[in-house]
Amino acid sequence: MIIITYPLRRSPGRLLCFVVFLLICSFVNSLKIAIIGGGITGTFTSKYLVDYDGHECKLDSITLFDPNELGMETSKAASNNKDLKDDEYWQGSRVAAIKLQDGRVVEVGASVFHEANHLLKGMIEGDPNLEIGRPFTVGKEGDVPQIPTRAGLAIYDGDGSWTYTSNSSSPWNKLQTLVRYNLDLFKVERATQKATAAFESLPALLNSTEPDTFFESPDEIWNRIKLYKPVHVSFERLLDFMRISKPDSWSQKILPMQGSLRAELLTAINLINYNQPNAQINGLVGLVSYAAAKGPLYSVVGGNHQIVRSAFSQAQSNRRKYCPKNEEEMDVSHQKQKVTTVIGSIEGFELYAGNVTLGTFDSVILAAPLQQCRIEFLVPSAFDGAVLHQMPLGGMVDPEKSSESCTDHHDGHPILPTKLPSWATNSFTQVVTTVVSQATVNHTYFNLLEENLPRAICTTERGKAKEQNMTVISQIAGDGVYKVFSSNVLKDEYLDTVFGPHHKVEFVKVWGGTYGGATPDYRGLGDTVGFLLYDGATNMDGHTDKGALYYPNAIETALACMEASAVGAKAVAKLVARRFKLLSPSSGSSHNGEEL
Repeated sequence: MIIITYPLRRSPGRLLCFVVFLLICSFVNSLKIAIIGGGITGTFTSKYLVDYDGHECKLDSITLFDPNELGMETSKAASNNKDLKDDEYWQGSRVAAIKLQDGRVVEVGASVFHEANHLLKGMIEGDPNLEIGRPFTVGKEGDVPQIPTRAGLAIYDGDGSWTYTSNSSSPWNKLQTLVRYNLDLFKVERATQKATAAFESLPALLNSTEPDTFFESPDEIWNRIKLYKPVHVSFERLLDFMRISKPDSWSQKILPMQGSLRAELLTAINLINYNQPNAQINGLVGLVSYAAAKGPLYSVVGGNHQIVRSAFSQAQSNRRKYCPKNEEEMDVSHQKQKVTTVIGSIEGFELYAGNVTLGTFDSVILAAPLQQCRIEFLVPSAFDGAVLHQMPLGGMVDPEKSSESCTDHHDGHPILPTKLPSWATNSFTQVVTTVVSQATVNHTYFNLLEENLPRAICTTERGKAKEQNMTVISQIAGDGVYKVFSSNVLKDEYLDTVFGPHHKVEFVKVWGGTYGGATPDYRGLGDTVGFLLYDGATNMDGHTDKGALYYPNAIETALACMEASAVGAKAVAKLVARRFKLLSPSSGSSHNGEEL
């Protein structure tokens, strides 16, 4: 299929200017990088690139495109965000927070991080203004009374039925949990510990310059740390390999106080974190999700959104420190623009916001989910520069090896493929965050005594279906502030029933609007995808240092969390640094770990 892009169709002379500009650039040693997306991935990538460039100052500029303020804190009224519509954050961050009227800050996006998340913690520790606190920390301004929250959690099966309740963290409750899930609990914890240890080895590998640590794809990472198998099977299948009891097994029917770890605790945890059951997520996601439930967990006091803002600020301050005499020429900047079109060639890329030209760049880093960003990626035809094809994301077609299926039947010329691979088209799973205040949970609705209400009410798959696709109700402040995750916007009647007639809806966040969601639909396994989406020099003699489109969010095809975003950012920054000769591989190889 041949496509003429609308910006160039309206202005034919613009293509000629672009070509002339690229010819000039081929004789000028200037290196400009565009980063699309201002979340963890985009801002961390900017910081890592600045550090790789260091005092050499070879990079002419790093421009980050995001239509919003970086690491923004919002207080938009809930009534303005209840409809499934175009989401203003579609090229932005999924780390977000709201501020209540009394000054307290509530996480509505990525709420916590694990103690094993060393890249994330390293970025935080690089900013003396950031303070690490307990999970679900609610920042405050002034003297806001802090009433203690409830304790424990319970798993609701719907219609007043509970599969598991624990309203405290006492040794007796821990013993009850151990008795209920017996050896299955030990098996899952052992696998989780091994996966966590493997994941913790990543920062050292990513900081290395050994040749085999320049990872071209997430699969190379998972292979290296021996987590390939968990990535490429469903969590349900991994539990089978681990011989975890299935629901309604003989032991649950015969022995007293027995329950199903799969159907109860593990399902509830995965619904909370990814809104997907065990069979839908892959094995690594399931293990990471369980590790997050076990802790220790932390968050930045006042909101994790500050990490995003800080990473970019550190990139700017380091650039000024490394290149003080060239601050204006060697800029690290943020443009509040939605990129709509990227036109690539061997010499670089031209970016557009509608009909407005945003500039020409040597390399582009797409730090936003390909499924959600809605960018048109195009390349000029080799036979007619005024004709644009869809960019062949994932690789080039060698014209000498083109089959008949890759030939334009009108003139016999080889053309590029237009169909995206499955990993680029899988949908994201919709998650809605609802924050309410002045609320009192209706304990009779859930068939519990008031004194037995836990801090978190989780659901099984059956309970989720019974409760309007709600996955968790979590008390985040003792004076009646609750956060709810669900698959769709909850009806007012349901909120009145659960929280009473005097509750106040502070915020409703539909992640991604009609075009997205919060986490990838894993389809039961992690797909294979590389970090390099497009290389204009693939079919040339050797490689140029320009004309490459990188995709650090490829890491999400196997795992989505803040630390995974940091891993993708670091891996891609290394590849770009190598391409621009900011970093050279050393000799030798690293030690391989134990396979899970």
